[in-house]
Amino acid sequence: MAKSKRGVKIKSIGGRNYAYDMISYWDKEAKKYRKKSVYLGIVTNLETKEYTPKKTVPEISGASPEKELIQNFGDTYSIGMVMENSVFNEAIKDTLPNDYDTLMSLVCYKIIKGSAMQYAESWSKGNYVSALFPKAELSSQRISDFFKRLGKESVWRKFFKAYIAKVTGEKVGVIIDSTGLPNEIEIPLSAWGNHGGETERETRFLIVVDRISGNPLYFRYAAGNIVDVSTLTTTFAELEQMGVKSSFALIDAGYYSENNIKELYESHISFLTRIPADRKLYKYLIKEHKDVEAAVNAIVYGKRALYVKRVPVDLFGYNGFAYIVCDIKRKGNEISKFLMNAKEDKLSHDEIDIALNSKGKFILVSSDEIPINEVIPLYYTRQSAENLFGISKSFLDFLPLRTHSIETLRGYLMLTFIALITYIEFKKLLKDEFTVEAALIEMANLMAKSYDNTTIILEPTKNMKAIANLLGYMVPKTLGV
Repeated sequence: MAKSKRGVKIKSIGGRNYAYDMISYWDKEAKKYRKKSVYLGIVTNLETKEYTPKKTVPEISGASPEKELIQNFGDTYSIGMVMENSVFNEAIKDTLPNDYDTLMSLVCYKIIKGSAMQYAESWSKGNYVSALFPKAELSSQRISDFFKRLGKESVWRKFFKAYIAKVTGEKVGVIIDSTGLPNEIEIPLSAWGNHGGETERETRFLIVVDRISGNPLYFRYAAGNIVDVSTLTTTFAELEQMGVKSSFALIDAGYYSENNIKELYESHISFLTRIPADRKLYKYLIKEHKDVEAAVNAIVYGKRALYVKRVPVDLFGYNGFAYIVCDIKRKGNEISKFLMNAKEDKLSHDEIDIALNSKGKFILVSSDEIPINEVIPLYYTRQSAENLFGISKSFLDFLPLRTHSIETLRGYLMLTFIALITYIEFKKLLKDEFTVEAALIEMANLMAKSYDNTTIILEPTKNMKAIANLLGYMVPKTLGV
């Protein structure tokens, strides 16, 4: 356990807190001081800023340990069965046929452990994964070489064409969102970017999700200093090459720009997005439609009460629709917070009145006329992408990026994507009767004894049988090796 030192900054990513050492340095080109952050470890005490250093597992030198005679069985066997029965397993097998065992071993390791790849080989000796995927090569050097093969452009194209064909049709509605992946390694894709008000060295990760099924379809990456609005056209172009002709796009406010909106219209892609609050159209609509809070505009979405007013608008020369939305609960909270600070900020009454008019409000725009009672549920389906980011960053331990070259970064991103679609498939099969985390912890306690020619699986509990049944298999009594 390490205590924090002066300059340590805490970042909350995907529900987990990380410690970073803030370092000032002189930028010769810009002729000014900059700050960069160096990852220290996972925070264990938020109040004292204590953290577990990133290297907590001792280095393993010399020969690899021998396979354990009693091994964890149920966790990796469950993942293996889920993948074997999935519609996209053949797409994975055909991508790198000679590396399938290595790929699946690392997928299991990432879902179950999420630790640094250098410890995968040691972990495998105490788990049935070593028998389930016996051809896996998990030494640090072999994994590095494997990432380079997995990161090849030809491999990506082969995989995504086959995978997308299995999980969706040619015409599909998509959700597109992006997030920053902090990356202190000096590679071209690691650049200073400003997203969400913070400047840090990062790589942008963009994901495309099927709007109906919630399945991740595709991902891209870009340097951290490339703004979101410049990536949308390229994403649609690549999607079409992979076999997807988008019919509807639900996009984040970061993609709202004249070029992107025109591109969507010209490509005959219907869309729904939010207008950033600093745009002229937003300010105009808020000022002109103060009457949104009328009974005729009231709707109920889940446990939330809102007002929604639809009006026709001009979207860069095209006919579109705007939806002025007022969230009643959010408005109350924002007004209360604002008024408590307004007097201290010495704002005039007119300034206060103008500011109050926008509290609790946001504006959506679309190319099509969407029924009032459907537009809010439709917009919030974009949480599918945000949830996938949360899974990747927290449960799959996506961060921080530790790769030292573009080639290995591409392979690592592909591994994480395959681990993500495996996790989602696992989650869907459990049908909310168990969480993935709970199921894997339970199944890890299902042990197996390894003999020369046979593996004997010990007796499963009631919960273990229930989980196996949900995942579509019966726990075997013995297996040959």
